[in-house]
Amino acid sequence: MSTTTIAHLSDPHLPTEMVPPRLGEQLNKRMFSHLSWKRRRRFVHRPEILARVMADIRASSVDMIAVTGDLTNMGLPGECRQARRWLEQMPVPCTVIPGNHDTLVQDNWHDTVGLWLPWMGPLPFPFVRRVGNVALIGVSSCVPVPWFLATGRVGAHQLQRLRAILHETARDGLCRIVMIHHPPVAGLASRRKALTDIEDFSACIAREGAEMVLHGHIHLSTISSLPGPDGAVPVLGVASASARSHDPLRAAAWNRITVTPDGAGYTLAVTRRFFPIDEDGDTTQETIFEHTPPSSRFSGISTPT
Repeated sequence: MSTTTIAHLSDPHLPTEMVPPRLGEQLNKRMFSHLSWKRRRRFVHRPEILARVMADIRASSVDMIAVTGDLTNMGLPGECRQARRWLEQMPVPCTVIPGNHDTLVQDNWHDTVGLWLPWMGPLPFPFVRRVGNVALIGVSSCVPVPWFLATGRVGAHQLQRLRAILHETARDGLCRIVMIHHPPVAGLASRRKALTDIEDFSACIAREGAEMVLHGHIHLSTISSLPGPDGAVPVLGVASASARSHDPLRAAAWNRITVTPDGAGYTLAVTRRFFPIDEDGDTTQETIFEHTPPSSRFSGISTPT
């Protein structure tokens, strides 16, 4: 098989001058997200920056775009329809999972996140979408939680399915890339925003393995790892795809991931392309790592200096 290339982006928080939510839509957690958007976030998440990121992806040769959640700001039906239109304009096939902002409150599935089913299926979570020699495995960590919290939870049912999926896709010789919104590595998110069953998720990866885990949520480009049965499993986070920032780790970015068959396993390479606002419109590129595991597993991670 030939090389498969995936563009990983997250948390676009699609910038828009939204119609204010109706009163009934504000009498819940959406009230604070609306106030946050009006007072601060609309100045951070900018349409012109997201347009630069998407233009850069279009100019690259990728086979699949993987979006790890938070397409919206409040999960309103109108926002979810806007997000569907954005997904329909993708230059190549796209796989998406929801984020906590997409699921702030209980709402009609078919009017909100369910509109994205063509880019998520087949459900239930975790789902599998195959592109070339890669199995993209979409996990949902997002359920409505009480006010002032942005925590996530995978749950026992999903974890049971995830173990089976990881086992089956490994047996089929596929490169397994898991997508989850909340970072699954302890310490990356504050307690208020963390994955509450992080130890159970980690135990699943330690038992069954994976070739890579992708996440968003913390609006920060990171590289970390989880223990796997045959070595470290790389875990990649990425900053918001619409973020206006001078900080290279918080500036809008996307990860270019190439998966190349190599004997019994794969060589995976990751290049982060980011867009700090003081770069006069230029894109900055940084190679994060590239290595070949001894079989179908990773043996280690090299990090940039």
